Amino acid sequence: MTSSPHQLTRRSALLGAAGLTLVGCAKPLTDGGTPAAGVSSGQNGEPATSGEGATAITISTAHGLDAMWPNEPIDITVENGTISSVAVTDASGNQIPGKVNATQWTPDRGALDVRSSYTAEVTAQDSKKRQKTVTASIATVNPALVVEVDFRYADGVAVGNGMPIWVRFDMPVNDDQRAAIEKTASVQTSPVQEGSWGWSDNTTLFWRPREYWQSGSTAHVEVQAAGLPAGDTWIANNATADYLYGDLRVMVTDIDNHSLACYQNGALVNTIPVSCGKPGLETMIGTKVVMEKQSPVVMDSETFGVSNSSSEGYKLDVYWAQRLTWSGEYFHAAPWADADHGYRNVSHGCTGMTDANAQWLYGFTQVGDPAEFTGSTFPVQAYQTIGCWTYSWADWQSQSAL
Repeated sequence: MTSSPHQLTRRSALLGAAGLTLVGCAKPLTDGGTPAAGVSSGQNGEPATSGEGATAITISTAHGLDAMWPNEPIDITVENGTISSVAVTDASGNQIPGKVNATQWTPDRGALDVRSSYTAEVTAQDSKKRQKTVTASIATVNPALVVEVDFRYADGVAVGNGMPIWVRFDMPVNDDQRAAIEKTASVQTSPVQEGSWGWSDNTTLFWRPREYWQSGSTAHVEVQAAGLPAGDTWIANNATADYLYGDLRVMVTDIDNHSLACYQNGALVNTIPVSCGKPGLETMIGTKVVMEKQSPVVMDSETFGVSNSSSEGYKLDVYWAQRLTWSGEYFHAAPWADADHGYRNVSHGCTGMTDANAQWLYGFTQVGDPAEFTGSTFPVQAYQTIGCWTYSWADWQSQSAL
């Protein structure tokens, strides 16, 4: 974990008071003779003395009780006794599941929440089985920035069956932090389907099934990563979502034969004559995903450096457009090339068709539907589309941090 200079300065000032050491007696004393706070009496009200042989309990963290890092353990030291129990509760009184390993308590999910308050209660007993209990107030660090977690395309509307579960982090996650985060992520699918997590980039974690989602699938996903390190700070929140999938629709474009076959739940429902990218501007092969739908959309060659006034330039209002890559490949209506659909590839990389066919396809598809392309020599790269399907199953599994 790296920190800003401000954080280091503030935390270093706390290191001198990083622990709370209390003696479990009815009237404990500090070195100066002042009664210490937060200590209960012994079992059945029996007091213990602060003299030789009294049980003493120390509760501390590496960065202090007032600025604890949420992913670090709570340290517990007991003199003249052994730990009987440890209970950590949040500000609402809810007990945090955790375990004691020798002299440390750690939460089961790997971290507490950032910017939060807790109470740690430790009970120890001496050789005569007399129990002493100490409580300590703990506050986790309050950083200036935190990483927030949410989901894309999990808004209660059915999506296409090539859409992965999409976990999004609003700031980059370092390579060495990803495994701990991924361990907190879980998916329940109906029907049950084999799948795997994989990192698409430093802000995106996908889960996809081995094959496209089965028709009518649902998925419930949880990421319980609050308090874990991410970048130079910590994750702020846990997150849950539900995904809905409808019929399995797959579009298969044969670039060489200028045709687009449309399947629904395995049955061929339409074949559309198309024109794809011409030589030098070939349409990419591989599996893409319908990313967004818009009609009309302005297509402007100057967005990729070609003047509108050049022989290859254009600026057009294009209808029934469905984005397939970030770089600008679409399904769309191309009435200026009606004579070429089904015969020649004349586009700048998009898959064009008649107005009527483009409108039909626009109504047939959903965002998230897979679109497979064969026939050229330029494979689409994962970063150019919703790229989890650009990998073989074995290669996709290797994208997991676990």
